[in-house]
This record gives sequence, structure tokens and C-alpha cells, in this order.
Amino acid sequence: GGGGGVHGVGGEWPHDVHAMVDELGLERWCGEVLRRLSLFQRQAVARDIGGRLTGVRNPSGVVVSRIKSHVSTDELINIFVDINQLDRACEQKLWDLSPEQRAAVIAPGIYLQNVRNPSTVVRSRIASVLSGQVTADQ
Repeated sequence: GGGGGVHGVGGEWPHDVHAMVDELGLERWCGEVLRRLSLFQRQAVARDIGGRLTGVRNPSGVVVSRIKSHVSTDELINIFVDINQLDRACEQKLWDLSPEQRAAVIAPGIYLQNVRNPSTVVRSRIASVLSGQVTADQ
């Protein structure tokens, strides 16, 4: 349901992002992720999806899974840091991890919805990954 406000909203969405969000019924945060991709990456994602996501319970989740197949983990980390407005210390902790550990931190979701302090949530995810409780496969 409702997209809610994205913490790091700024700037206008390109026309193709507006169109995807409207046509596919995406949440606002998903538009913010799309906005941070190159036009080439957005076109590849749009081709994968093929226009409509009728009958899909979570269209934003489907779009993000397609994004992950076209974008490197490091690019996703940059988007993750940006849309969740993580503090510098938290961002540094994230970059200190291995690529596999970083992937595990963002695996539960690229946008932290309904949390008061996203950096605190991410620090907790990092601690779980470092203690071996969580892997990117889970």
C-alpha cells in the first residue's frame, strides 16, 4: 500500500521513471531507486518486465529483483545509502564489509520503510551479517 515519503527525495523524476511508476503501480521509493539508474539500465529493466505487472502482489519487489540483475552490488549499495539517508559512519561500516557481506545487508530490502532511524537498522543488519546469522542467500 501507499508509497510513503522517501527520506532522500530531491529532484524531478525523468519521464520514463514517472511512466513506469504510474503504469506498473510502483511505490514511490521504487521510483527513487529507478531514478538513480542510468537510462540504459532503466530501459533494460523495462524490457525485462515487458510493460504490465497485472496480478502481481508486490510490483515494486518484482522491479527491484529485475534491477538487481542489471546493476552491480556496489551501485545498489550507493542507492541504498542514498535513499535511506544513512549517516557517514554507517556508510563507512557498509563499505568496510566484503562484497558478499554488503549483498547480505541489503538482501532484506533496499528501502527501509517505517523506521525512525535507518542507520540504526543498517548497523543491526551489519552486526547480524558479521556474526554469521545472515547470508545473502537467506
